[in-house]
Amino acid sequence: MNYRKLIENICREEKIDFDLLSKNWVMALSKNNITHLISGYRFPLNDHALGSVIDDKYAFYDLCKLKKLPIIEHHILFNPNSKLGENSFSLLKEYFYQYNENVVLKPNLGTEGTDVFHITNYNDLLDVTTKLFENNFSISICPFYKIDNEYRVIVLNNEIKLIYEKNKPIVIGDGIHTIKELLIKLNPYYFNNFVFKEEYNKVLNKKEIFEYDWRFNLSKGATAKLVENNELYKILSNFALNVCKKINAKFISVDIIKCNNNFYLMEANSGVCINKVTNFIDKDLKTTKEIYREVILNMFK
Repeated sequence: MNYRKLIENICREEKIDFDLLSKNWVMALSKNNITHLISGYRFPLNDHALGSVIDDKYAFYDLCKLKKLPIIEHHILFNPNSKLGENSFSLLKEYFYQYNENVVLKPNLGTEGTDVFHITNYNDLLDVTTKLFENNFSISICPFYKIDNEYRVIVLNNEIKLIYEKNKPIVIGDGIHTIKELLIKLNPYYFNNFVFKEEYNKVLNKKEIFEYDWRFNLSKGATAKLVENNELYKILSNFALNVCKKINAKFISVDIIKCNNNFYLMEANSGVCINKVTNFIDKDLKTTKEIYREVILNMFK
């Protein structure tokens, strides 16, 4: 069941009128002559300004630094065709060497790991930056963090609703199966209909490791599992609740990374997308449906 159908079913069960607007991107929910809108995955529980700040990587970073939250470093670079971007390429060079020629570049308003690049070569840095500025007014540059684990925490009204760990798409050879076969076994939901290049037909040696992608995004082949360790669950819960309390967020997902036994805030999302993780931890959609149901009922309080 897709996301919009899930919301529609909840509305039917709760006797809420449901309409699709703007080529199905906006959902209008109405009850007792009151209408609330859901835009994509953004629900009207956070105020509009906060939602915009959360989705702007550098603005969110600045807010978190103000609130003394342990967030990974970010710098913003503006398109050199704008007045704000006159020094962007000189700053780019400065940050690159400041971070030991090991950085991450990404659109400042990007999502799902799209156009996120790990750069260790200056010429590549210039090429990628030029490419990103073709379609973006601003980009973010960050030092590269060697992430041990990445987690996502769903918070609603200062209550933890879901915590899961995201795992990079990595396979280990057995001397029998090809990279392609191992990846499909690892994550059939992503790789079953994937168009593989010829090199993926290689058979990995026993214990040989192949990393398909360095990112932890489910939209890039990563997998997920519930966090069940009580101590870790408590650490992540307290971390995420502290973030929500300090920025006054009502319904967001909080992305936390662990590096060298330290936890850092990577980013947050005002649009809370749960459906991509259901293949791994919630196949019957019970948890997902009840989270969204609670959000919708909160909208009409």
